Amino acid sequence: MKSFLLKGKVPIIKWSHLPDNTFFEGKLPEGYSLAIMPSDDYIIVDVDRHGKVDGFDNIPKHLEAELLATLHYDTKNNGRHYWLRNNGAGILANKASGQGIDLRVAYKGYVVWYPKTDIRDRLDEINKTSPAMNVWLKELFSYSTKKK
Repeated sequence: MKSFLLKGKVPIIKWSHLPDNTFFEGKLPEGYSLAIMPSDDYIIVDVDRHGKVDGFDNIPKHLEAELLATLHYDTKNNGRHYWLRNNGAGILANKASGQGIDLRVAYKGYVVWYPKTDIRDRLDEINKTSPAMNVWLKELFSYSTKKK
Protein backbone atom coordinates (compact mmCIF):
# COMPACT_ATOMS: atom_id res chain seq x y z
CA MET A 1 0.00 0.00 0.00
CA LYS A 2 1.15 3.55 -0.61
CA SER A 3 -0.21 7.08 -0.57
CA PHE A 4 0.63 10.12 -2.65
CA LEU A 5 -0.70 13.55 -3.52
CA LEU A 6 -3.12 14.46 -6.28
CA LYS A 7 -3.61 17.90 -7.80
CA GLY A 8 -7.17 17.78 -9.02
CA LYS A 9 -7.42 14.15 -10.11
CA VAL A 10 -3.84 13.96 -11.38
CA PRO A 11 -0.98 12.37 -9.38
CA ILE A 12 1.91 14.77 -8.93
CA ILE A 13 4.45 11.91 -9.22
CA LYS A 14 4.81 8.62 -11.08
CA TRP A 15 2.92 6.73 -8.38
CA SER A 16 3.64 3.31 -9.88
CA HIS A 17 7.35 3.93 -9.21
CA LEU A 18 6.89 4.64 -5.51
CA PRO A 19 8.07 1.77 -3.31
CA ASP A 20 5.36 -0.09 -1.42
CA ASN A 21 4.78 1.19 2.14
CA THR A 22 5.58 4.79 1.18
CA PHE A 23 3.07 7.15 2.77
CA PHE A 24 2.53 10.89 2.58
CA GLU A 25 2.97 12.37 6.05
CA GLY A 26 1.64 15.63 7.41
CA LYS A 27 -1.03 18.12 6.54
CA LEU A 28 -2.31 18.14 2.96
CA PRO A 29 -1.29 21.27 1.07
CA GLU A 30 -4.11 23.55 -0.03
CA GLY A 31 -5.64 22.34 -3.30
CA TYR A 32 -4.34 18.76 -3.04
CA SER A 33 -5.94 15.49 -2.05
CA LEU A 34 -4.52 12.18 -0.90
CA ALA A 35 -4.63 9.00 -2.99
CA ILE A 36 -4.16 5.47 -1.71
CA MET A 37 -3.07 2.54 -3.86
CA PRO A 38 -3.97 -0.83 -2.35
CA SER A 39 -1.52 -3.72 -2.22
CA ASP A 40 -1.58 -7.45 -1.60
CA ASP A 41 -5.19 -8.68 -1.29
CA TYR A 42 -6.78 -5.27 -0.62
CA ILE A 43 -9.46 -4.13 -3.07
CA ILE A 44 -11.76 -1.12 -3.19
CA VAL A 45 -15.30 -1.26 -4.52
CA ASP A 46 -15.95 2.27 -5.81
CA VAL A 47 -19.66 3.03 -6.10
CA ASP A 48 -20.55 6.14 -8.09
CA ARG A 49 -23.53 8.15 -9.20
CA HIS A 50 -23.10 9.47 -12.75
CA GLY A 51 -26.07 10.99 -14.56
CA LYS A 52 -28.81 8.37 -14.68
CA VAL A 53 -26.54 5.55 -13.43
CA ASP A 54 -26.64 5.01 -9.68
CA GLY A 55 -24.21 2.29 -8.62
CA PHE A 56 -26.06 1.84 -5.32
CA ASP A 57 -29.03 0.49 -7.30
CA ASN A 58 -26.74 -2.23 -8.70
CA ILE A 59 -25.48 -3.60 -5.39
CA PRO A 60 -27.27 -6.88 -4.64
CA LYS A 61 -29.47 -6.49 -1.54
CA HIS A 62 -27.94 -9.56 0.12
CA LEU A 63 -24.48 -7.90 0.01
CA GLU A 64 -25.38 -4.48 1.39
CA ALA A 65 -24.81 -5.41 5.04
CA GLU A 66 -21.42 -6.93 4.25
CA LEU A 67 -20.31 -3.75 2.50
CA LEU A 68 -21.54 -1.57 5.35
CA ALA A 69 -19.65 -3.75 7.86
CA THR A 70 -16.24 -3.11 6.29
CA LEU A 71 -14.23 0.12 6.15
CA HIS A 72 -16.11 2.57 3.94
CA TYR A 73 -16.50 6.29 3.47
CA ASP A 74 -18.49 8.67 1.31
CA THR A 75 -16.90 10.40 -1.65
CA LYS A 76 -17.39 14.03 -2.64
CA ASN A 77 -19.86 13.09 -5.41
CA ASN A 78 -22.25 11.12 -3.17
CA GLY A 79 -20.56 7.81 -3.93
CA ARG A 80 -18.76 5.50 -1.56
CA HIS A 81 -15.53 3.52 -1.30
CA TYR A 82 -15.75 0.08 0.33
CA TRP A 83 -12.44 -1.49 1.32
CA LEU A 84 -12.23 -5.29 1.36
CA ARG A 85 -9.66 -8.06 1.44
CA ASN A 86 -10.05 -10.44 -1.48
CA ASN A 87 -10.62 -13.82 0.11
CA GLY A 88 -11.18 -16.11 -2.83
CA ALA A 89 -12.56 -14.11 -5.73
CA GLY A 90 -9.46 -14.95 -7.77
CA ILE A 91 -7.66 -12.47 -9.97
CA LEU A 92 -9.80 -9.38 -10.38
CA ALA A 93 -9.38 -6.61 -12.92
CA ASN A 94 -8.95 -2.94 -12.11
CA LYS A 95 -11.88 -1.70 -14.16
CA ALA A 96 -15.32 -0.18 -14.42
CA SER A 97 -18.37 -2.42 -14.60
CA GLY A 98 -20.60 -0.04 -16.56
CA GLN A 99 -23.06 -0.21 -13.63
CA GLY A 100 -21.70 2.70 -11.61
CA ILE A 101 -19.40 0.33 -9.73
CA ASP A 102 -15.64 0.23 -10.30
CA LEU A 103 -12.97 -1.90 -8.72
CA ARG A 104 -9.50 -0.78 -7.70
CA VAL A 105 -7.07 -3.62 -7.10
CA ALA A 106 -3.57 -4.00 -5.72
CA TYR A 107 -0.75 -2.38 -7.67
CA LYS A 108 -3.08 -1.28 -10.50
CA GLY A 109 -5.32 1.52 -9.28
CA TYR A 110 -5.93 4.05 -6.56
CA VAL A 111 -8.72 5.99 -4.90
CA VAL A 112 -8.95 9.35 -3.19
CA TRP A 113 -8.76 8.92 0.57
CA TYR A 114 -11.33 11.27 2.11
CA PRO A 115 -11.15 10.41 5.84
CA LYS A 116 -9.00 12.67 8.00
CA THR A 117 -7.25 9.62 9.48
CA ASP A 118 -4.25 7.56 8.41
CA ILE A 119 -5.17 4.44 6.41
CA ARG A 120 -2.61 2.48 8.44
CA ASP A 121 -4.70 3.12 11.56
CA ARG A 122 -7.82 1.70 9.90
CA LEU A 123 -6.58 -1.56 8.37
CA ASP A 124 -8.21 -3.67 11.09
CA GLU A 125 -11.62 -2.36 9.91
CA ILE A 126 -11.21 -4.01 6.50
CA ASN A 127 -13.06 -7.32 6.31
CA LYS A 128 -12.39 -10.34 4.13
CA THR A 129 -14.86 -11.06 1.34
CA SER A 130 -17.52 -13.71 1.89
CA PRO A 131 -18.26 -16.48 -0.64
CA ALA A 132 -21.34 -14.53 -1.80
CA MET A 133 -19.27 -11.35 -2.28
CA ASN A 134 -16.67 -13.36 -4.21
CA VAL A 135 -19.31 -14.58 -6.66
CA TRP A 136 -20.52 -11.03 -7.30
CA LEU A 137 -16.99 -9.65 -7.69
CA LYS A 138 -16.10 -12.41 -10.16
CA GLU A 139 -19.20 -11.64 -12.23
CA LEU A 140 -18.31 -7.95 -12.48
CA PHE A 141 -14.53 -7.88 -12.43
CA SER A 142 -12.97 -11.25 -13.18
CA TYR A 143 -9.81 -10.94 -15.17
CA SER A 144 -9.77 -12.58 -18.57
CA THR A 145 -6.79 -13.21 -20.80
CA LYS A 146 -9.04 -14.05 -23.76
CA LYS A 147 -8.90 -11.70 -26.74
CA LYS A 148 -12.17 -10.50 -28.18
